[in-house]
Amino acid sequence: MIQFSFIPLKKLTTDVLNSLETRYELEEVVTLDSVKQLHLFVSCFGGTTNGEGLKDVIDVDAIWRISGKLKPLSESELDRFYQHWLVTSKRENNIDEFCQIVSFNSFLLVFNKAKFKVVLQNSAQ
Repeated sequence: MIQFSFIPLKKLTTDVLNSLETRYELEEVVTLDSVKQLHLFVSCFGGTTNGEGLKDVIDVDAIWRISGKLKPLSESELDRFYQHWLVTSKRENNIDEFCQIVSFNSFLLVFNKAKFKVVLQNSAQ
């Protein structure tokens, strides 16, 4: 399992990201099986990822920026989205998976306000 941290930023700088305390305050962590699943996850919310941008962030294996805004889901759209996600990602249907989607969806209100939207692949500890 790989942990990906979604972080909203006002400025695209490594200073904020290298402050672990600040990073933990800002991030929403999503656990997935692969980088391919990350790209699928972002695309299911209507976004795209690109690898341009920052380097030299501590405790990180890879960094991506998200272009555009991700589409928050209404309560009525969540179940349909979740079923689609399970089929396309081949993820297991369980309460943790569902709660991860619900939590991320709520986080999008803050995330979409950011000038820069960054995803970090956290280093395996």
